[in-house]
Amino acid sequence: MLMEAAMSYQCPVCNRVSSSTHDLVRHMLGRGDRDHREWITSKGFSYSKMVVEQAMSFGGEEYKRFADALEEECGMKV
Repeated sequence: MLMEAAMSYQCPVCNRVSSSTHDLVRHMLGRGDRDHREWITSKGFSYSKMVVEQAMSFGGEEYKRFADALEEECGMKV
């Protein structure tokens, strides 16, 4: 039986590896440093809007859209 390689996601700023895109979004929002905020903004997302949405409820549309973008850009097989 062949086993599929697990998918992991590497932070494009600091190279931290996460097991899911939602974990990677939490990492990037939680870091909140200039480099992470600038990368988020460079992809057309609003750091402050996602932080507010996450505080009010788990995520929101912007949060989910960002997770989808990270899946396309940061996925890697391990």
